[in-house]
Amino acid sequence: GCELIPVVQGGMGVGVSAGGLAGTVARAGGIGTISSVDLRRLHPDLMEKTAHLTKVAGSKPAIDAANLEALDREIRAARALANGNGMIAVNVMRALSEYEAYVKQALASGADAIVVGAGLPLVLPELAQDHPEVALIPILSDARGVPLVVRTWMKKGRLPDAIVIEHPR
Repeated sequence: GCELIPVVQGGMGVGVSAGGLAGTVARAGGIGTISSVDLRRLHPDLMEKTAHLTKVAGSKPAIDAANLEALDREIRAARALANGNGMIAVNVMRALSEYEAYVKQALASGADAIVVGAGLPLVLPELAQDHPEVALIPILSDARGVPLVVRTWMKKGRLPDAIVIEHPR
C-alpha cells in the first residue's frame, strides 16, 4: 500500500470535485474524491452531444451514457495526476436511478474507493465482489444505520472499510 496523509477531500457535486481536484489531493498523499453527478458538463464534446436532449422524451439513456463516459475520463485524469500517490475515491448517491451503473463504471475505471450516501448501500458488496481491493465506504445519516449495514454486509462476506456518519450531533 501507499503512505496516506490524514486528508480526505469529500465529494462536492456540480463538477466541483472532479478529476483535477481529486488527483491533486491524491498526488499530495490524501484521498481525493470525485463526485459522480452530471460530470458530462465538464466535457464540451459530451455536452454538445447531449445538451439539446434535456427536454426530449426518451433522452435519459444518452445522457446517462455521456455521464458514465465523463466519469471514466475524470477517474483516468485523476489517476494520471496522482502519479501513483494517495487514493482516488468516487462518491455515488444511492438515490440515483443509475446507481449500479455508476458504481460499476467507477470500479471498471480504476477507483480505489467507492463512497455511497443518500440511501443505504446494502447491495454494494455484490456490485464490488470482483474488486476486493477497492475500499467500500457507506455514508450514513446517523449511527443507527451502522448495525444494519454491518450485519447485512457480513452475510455477504465483506465489511465496510470505513463508515462516514454525517450528523450534526
